[in-house]
Amino acid sequence: MQSENEKDLIKFVPFNSCINPSFWFELNKVKLDDYMLNDDFKDLKGFCSTCSSNNLPPILNFDYSSFKKNVDKTKIGHENVIIVEGQIKIFNTINEFNLLDKNKLIDEFGQTIWNDIKSTKALDDPNRLNRFCLIVFANLKNYVFHYWFAFPALTFPLKSYYQLRKTKFLDYFSIEQSELILENMDRFQLNFKSHQSFFAINSETLEVFSVREGVNLHNCGKKVLFGLYDPNSQSNHPGWPLRNYLALLALKCKKTEYETRNFEIVLFRDRYHGGERKSDLSLIIEVEIFNISENEEKINTIGWERNEKSQLHPRIVNMSGSMNTEKLAESAVSLNLKLMKWRIAPDINLEIIRNQRCLLLGSGTLGCNVARCLMAWGVEHITFVDNSKVSYSNPVRQSLFVFQDSIGGESKENHKSIKAAENLKLIYPGVDANGIVLSIPMPGHYVGENIRSKVKNDVKQLEKLIKEHDCIFLLMDTRESRWLPTVISASEKKLVINSALGFDSYLVMRHGVKTGDIEKDKLPTNFHPDQKISSNHLGCYFCNDIVAPGNSTIDRTLDQQCTVSRPGLSMIASALAVELFANVMQHPLRQYVPSICSNHKLDDTKESCLGIVPHQIRGYLHSFSMILPASQAFDKCTACSIEILETYKREGFDFLIKVFNDPNYLEDVTGLKELKAALDEAEFDLVSGLSDSDDS
Repeated sequence: MQSENEKDLIKFVPFNSCINPSFWFELNKVKLDDYMLNDDFKDLKGFCSTCSSNNLPPILNFDYSSFKKNVDKTKIGHENVIIVEGQIKIFNTINEFNLLDKNKLIDEFGQTIWNDIKSTKALDDPNRLNRFCLIVFANLKNYVFHYWFAFPALTFPLKSYYQLRKTKFLDYFSIEQSELILENMDRFQLNFKSHQSFFAINSETLEVFSVREGVNLHNCGKKVLFGLYDPNSQSNHPGWPLRNYLALLALKCKKTEYETRNFEIVLFRDRYHGGERKSDLSLIIEVEIFNISENEEKINTIGWERNEKSQLHPRIVNMSGSMNTEKLAESAVSLNLKLMKWRIAPDINLEIIRNQRCLLLGSGTLGCNVARCLMAWGVEHITFVDNSKVSYSNPVRQSLFVFQDSIGGESKENHKSIKAAENLKLIYPGVDANGIVLSIPMPGHYVGENIRSKVKNDVKQLEKLIKEHDCIFLLMDTRESRWLPTVISASEKKLVINSALGFDSYLVMRHGVKTGDIEKDKLPTNFHPDQKISSNHLGCYFCNDIVAPGNSTIDRTLDQQCTVSRPGLSMIASALAVELFANVMQHPLRQYVPSICSNHKLDDTKESCLGIVPHQIRGYLHSFSMILPASQAFDKCTACSIEILETYKREGFDFLIKVFNDPNYLEDVTGLKELKAALDEAEFDLVSGLSDSDDS
């Protein structure tokens, strides 16, 4: 047996924090998504173990699961993993972090522990003696974290703990006794949901029981060894948890006429080495404990962790270098959006926007800008459709292209849709962007027998794309190119956002979404201009026309063939198109939200956390003005009327080929031809009635 008779001050080895990188990733997430501006203390968990190698200090581990409320680490991995409860406070500014009164904070935690000791809480749950607090300032833009751990421990001025003797566990007990204690220890732990850090051993029977039972036996005159799972494996000194344990024993154990009492403390260091369970590092120390009372006048609390330079200062960790660059980008992209939820728009649903699959028909000036804006809103799935190639004039106006994309002409694969998708991924690798080279068949663009099968395949591909996506953006150059997507989208009940440019004017609108029930989709006959229009009765891009779309590129000069508009116009229209889409997504009715127009009061903004959801936005740069008209669908519309949709569903491609080859066919189907004839006849009768007559 090895013993020491000198009376030495006990040196307690403090905890060292060990933080897994996943902890910082999770902190970044919960700060953005859950805590936001709330800087109150939140519950946190640390994990320590006695199954460590030799000569290691007490280590308290933290990882992503530290934030989870229902984590039972004792059921995962080695049975001696101990959960340590604590709290975390995340400051919103570095100034608040620096100005915090650290001494006052740790004293408050110490007072909580002392109150638990004075009451029965610490006896009922001795794990309360092990506490920690963590203060953090998180720079979420740069992934730099300022932090400081405190492991509160009670001290009493002019009173110290002394170590009288130290004995190896295997020298104090025989091998048979040691094995019996290990069996009793395992049996004792089975009585609790979480691993118990503190225990007591009956010196005679070697039975292991709770601290409360040990204190009761000790106060009845029985010889009891009080023990703890010691996270320290440096053989000469006990770990930090013993400090508060001794304070509990000093107060709750029966006092004598002397100023001090002696206790035998088991520093249980259970570990596995070479595949065997060993207790060779465990110690039994005899400790001299002073008498204390519940009315102690002065109690100090210590425990702030020292930094890498052994100074009492916070630590700083920069995680930007160790994070996966794509994960960094993903987190950074969502940063601005999640900050909206902190204060400005706490009710915004970012997930529904992020999960929308957006189809962009047109990859030019409007398509590029819409894609950039959608990506800024967090949309992760974007598909471009276009059949043209990047020309030398495009990069200065179309924001996803650079000069290099226009080099090569016909000899190089520089299709706009493919290049737009590739360059979007260069901006943010996490976006699921795809480019489809596709020609959209149009009314008035004749389809001969030699290309009939190709056009049919193009139609099938477009139908498939529209079915697979949630929102369809119409961003093409010509009016007639928007017809087929409008028909298919109306048939599939998809949300359509349409954006079109003039020289100094623009139109952004959402198409009405049909219910699929013919009776419900029939237009009301008693419509009043001031009433709201339900979504299934809202007009589409073609509802204001009484002329079927046709080939608008025939016999046009260069300035008429190109989209000639003021350079800033496309950016305005693109932004409004995406913001209209966002407002629709935030409304409880989504794409079925009714219209609101200029002459309505804006009280309905409460229905969407982002504001109103208009039907149309028409803007004019020459006067820097904007109006919000709303129009009911036209019962003879060449794109969304019931007659067109039913004929399309019934005849399919056969109907479409007639339209492509003869756009006037649409006027026959919808009854526009008869309407115009009736109007012409009425006008002739009116003119005849107003003309001079010889009989008058």
